[in-house]
Formats: sequence, C-alpha cells, structure tokens
Amino acid sequence: MGEAVRGRLGEAVRACPHGILVTTGCLGGLLRCTPAAGLHAAVQPCAKDRTPTGPVTRLGPLVTEADAELVGAWLLAGMPDDGTLPHRLCAVPAPRHIVHLN
Repeated sequence: MGEAVRGRLGEAVRACPHGILVTTGCLGGLLRCTPAAGLHAAVQPCAKDRTPTGPVTRLGPLVTEADAELVGAWLLAGMPDDGTLPHRLCAVPAPRHIVHLN
C-alpha cells in the first residue's frame, strides 16, 4: 500500500511547478509518525529559487491512494488554507513543537 501512495504523491509533485519530492525515514524532530499507520509528509511553499514563502505543513498519515490524490489536488491548488484538505490528513507535530502549558 505504501508504494502506491508514494507513487500518487510523486505524480502530484511532478505536476507542481518547481516541486521536489524527497523520500526519507521519519523526521522525528518535525513529525510524530508511526510508519505502520501510513506515510507522513512535510510540505512548504517556495518561490522559483526555492526560497520558502510560507510555513511547513505537516501531513499524515496518508493511508490510501485517495488520501494521496486529495493531497495532490491540494498541492496543485497552491496549498490553500480553505478547508479543502481534510483535517484527518493534517499530522500531529512532534512533541518538541507543541507548546506545553504550566
């Protein structure tokens, strides 16, 4: 299942101007991922010269090809903050990125 999901993400990234897909193990400092639950991703909008133009968005777990297609459509739409990306696909950040109350 993971390879099919990764393949769909690859298709979406190739369709994005200036998009890059890097595959790696869990980015434990950025994401709270459990590989058995599905794939996780971190995406960031950038200019043509790859200068970041916005914050990193954490995604996952992506379990099905339909999840990957939703993410792909969201990426192609310019990562809008309009609710088109289902909340269930927004990953929980790693513990060190969460503000703890005293």
